[in-house]
Amino acid sequence: MKKLKLLITGANGLLGQNTLRALNGDYEIHALVHRLPSAPIDNVHYYERDFNSDWSTNDLPSDVFAVIHLAQSELFREFPEHALAVFNVNVTSTVKLLDYARRANAKKFVFTSTGGIYDTSVGMVNENSPINTFGQLGNYFATKICSEILTHNYTDYFDVSILRLFFMYGKEQKRSMLIPRLVDNVKNGNPITLTAGGGIVINPIHVSDVVEVLSNLLLNNDGSYTYNVAGPEALNLEKIVKIIGAKVGKDPIIKNIDKKTDDCIAEIEFLKSRLYVPKHKIEDKIDELL
Repeated sequence: MKKLKLLITGANGLLGQNTLRALNGDYEIHALVHRLPSAPIDNVHYYERDFNSDWSTNDLPSDVFAVIHLAQSELFREFPEHALAVFNVNVTSTVKLLDYARRANAKKFVFTSTGGIYDTSVGMVNENSPINTFGQLGNYFATKICSEILTHNYTDYFDVSILRLFFMYGKEQKRSMLIPRLVDNVKNGNPITLTAGGGIVINPIHVSDVVEVLSNLLLNNDGSYTYNVAGPEALNLEKIVKIIGAKVGKDPIIKNIDKKTDDCIAEIEFLKSRLYVPKHKIEDKIDELL
């Protein structure tokens, strides 16, 4: 039986690599990467693309079952110096891929966004919670909103799924991201500054749970929806660094400041009812990052 074709961008990233490994064999995978990997995954068709250039879709498959757009700019923190590069990677690439998906008769388009777009001052957020006012979004979050809006316009052509990720973590993640950064600070004895009450409360999600979400989207989900994608437990940062400390045998050095910040907790009932129930807790998976 002929395998369905998938086009996956950002295939060298944390989620991309895990997705390729999980879906390889069940699908014919075509992977867009910024640089060809030194250790390519067997049977994956790689295409080198710099999304911050005038790149082409001409040599991509003429038909495809689904486009899974995971790529994002590595320069998202460097505003305004690299604002144009972030826009090209996060927005222009989305427009090109949407047009490609339409021409390739795709049945599904998946776009990974972020939970950072929400106004978290309202408390726990669901998919219908208010979005931050545009002046407070920041450049990276604004590009994600732009791409969400553009993606919604294509629901007449294929099913669109928007995944708003909350603090994804996992093995081989860049050490500059939140959970690996906390691990390194505890291990190295660096002080960790937390706001009042033990720091913000979050419900981070392990990358393997996100891969299960993607797999289920491809198998049995019809229609166009937006999903919060977050983990099964809400913990403040003090609790997380104490879990890390217990794993490495070091008491974390915590510096408290008298300042209150909003928590960032996602309600995931819609995700659980339609797609998948996340199961991995920080305590069970943090060893991967040690």
